[in-house]
Amino acid sequence: MRVLPLFKFTSRARTTSWMIALCTMFVVASFSVVAGLQRSMDLLMENFEEEYFILTKPGDTSPLFFEGEEVTSVVADAALGVFAFAKAEPADVSLTAFTISGGGSVLGESYEVVGNDTLAGTSLDLDGYFTLTAARSQPAAVVGEFSSSVFPSDWLLCSDELMTSITGAANTERNFAIIRTPTEEQADSLERLGFVLQPMVSVLDFLEAGVGEIRTDALWVLAPSSFVIAVLAYSFLGAEMADKRREIGILKMIGASRRRILGYSIGNALLITAYGAALGLALGIVLSYAVATMASHMFASVFVVDIRESVLALAYLATIAAGLAGTILPAVRSTYSSPVNDLREVRRF
Repeated sequence: MRVLPLFKFTSRARTTSWMIALCTMFVVASFSVVAGLQRSMDLLMENFEEEYFILTKPGDTSPLFFEGEEVTSVVADAALGVFAFAKAEPADVSLTAFTISGGGSVLGESYEVVGNDTLAGTSLDLDGYFTLTAARSQPAAVVGEFSSSVFPSDWLLCSDELMTSITGAANTERNFAIIRTPTEEQADSLERLGFVLQPMVSVLDFLEAGVGEIRTDALWVLAPSSFVIAVLAYSFLGAEMADKRREIGILKMIGASRRRILGYSIGNALLITAYGAALGLALGIVLSYAVATMASHMFASVFVVDIRESVLALAYLATIAAGLAGTILPAVRSTYSSPVNDLREVRRF
């Protein structure tokens, strides 16, 4: 028996497929981005836990300044820096300003800026000329951006000269240092000098908590996306069956079985859904890599995309299941309607 000539890949079918594809794309991208964030955080935290420690001398309200030689006399290879809570006027922006030297040898990242020039973190909304104020005020200007896998993206990178000017510290004084995993002897020596050693992983705990919240939120993307897909499938098949109601009535009159019409109706709707799902998988992969590229630029290439086969399979099957759920009602209603009624004036399902 020949295939029933009811449906064609019309503009309505193409539009429905693209809308379904967008829903599937967001499902794939959401889960892939969350998986990538988790993988990146795991790599960062493992790396910092094994290698990097931050040293400070606690004071009553803020870390105390110390001579850099206090650290380098114990651990020769150390990155020394100054940070301060500051304000940028007239932009009225509160921020953390910092400078660090020796980062290239210890952290593998170079932090270079001179004079009153500064580099803003990629998420810091500051540009042009301004006055930077901490203990003292000093004119400054943003001349570019920096990205780092260690320091937050809302910090402001300054030169040694600028930081000593606004904090009032001596040229050789610092208030934090970063070292690789010290030996027990080195740790004891630094603690006797009044330093507190803190694994860098503790600095990133807040990021891990944020990733956990994003992971939970991503689970909610699947439910509304599936609902939208079901509505799209329902609307598409309902409209198609209404437009083709007269043809369906004729096929019933000449002997086409209900099962055959039902199977063909659902099959055509699922074909549109499957096409949209496949297109959505491709778009989701592209979007995931685009997000990974942007995040790597912002966070110094620590973000990796993690597109898992299980995510692709889940997104595809969820789309097909949602499409099937949306097609059942209009398909059944059209199949069990009377041929006489079908040949009357067309009405929407």
